[in-house]
Amino acid sequence: MIARAKKWIIGHQWPVFIAAALVLALALTGVSLWLYKVSGAAKLDLSRPGYEKVREDVKDYDEGTKPFSPTGNLDAAAIADFRARYEKIKARLDQMNSYDDAVLSDENLGLATGQAVTEPIE
Repeated sequence: MIARAKKWIIGHQWPVFIAAALVLALALTGVSLWLYKVSGAAKLDLSRPGYEKVREDVKDYDEGTKPFSPTGNLDAAAIADFRARYEKIKARLDQMNSYDDAVLSDENLGLATGQAVTEPIE
């Protein structure tokens, strides 16, 4: 029986290869979607349908700072500017507990939203 199955697989290599590739792709997609939901990343994803209004309400939380320029001269003033920005952000991060759920809050992520959007719990 095994020899017969082996002979059939060798005789139909392309269909077996295509079927195996499809099964593998479906399995990996299923695992990735399961991880997406279980890890909580789905709750942070504002690109999902139904969040159009929330996406419009999200504002940048920049505390009056502009982003560090990736171009320009690398002199003592630029290094001092970068270190000052880095230390300010590092001090804010050091105040957070890495194991607290509040770390992923909108405020800590720098998101300011208007209305809250709730999802039904399944």
